[in-house]
Amino acid sequence: MFLDCRPNPHDGGRMTRALVYEKTPGTHFAIDAEALHREPELLKPFGRWLHVRMRVLDTAAYMICLLGVLAVQAVHWWTAAAGLVICVLMLAANRKTAGLLARSAANGSTEAFRRLHEMGCLWLVKS
Repeated sequence: MFLDCRPNPHDGGRMTRALVYEKTPGTHFAIDAEALHREPELLKPFGRWLHVRMRVLDTAAYMICLLGVLAVQAVHWWTAAAGLVICVLMLAANRKTAGLLARSAANGSTEAFRRLHEMGCLWLVKS
């Protein structure tokens, strides 16, 4: 469920959460899932509603956190903690989903692969 932390060579070596996958045997690529999650508009060229999907999923995560906090009045104190935990896990899953969407686009066409590389979201991982 969780992503690897890797330095992004396109961003001056800044550490980022990346989805690492093997395209051909022995060749590993990394996709900057954190950048794609932070700026979902980068996913627009790869699918018509992908950026909207990411925004809706993030909004749902934040709403669950808010409902947990509001439920403290009616239920008990632990609802705030449960809402926060669910929110954090949903955001981690959404981040990975952004990476998986980009990976499927990159595997689908060489144009998408090149475009992701030019955006600075895809790079070769040296072992």
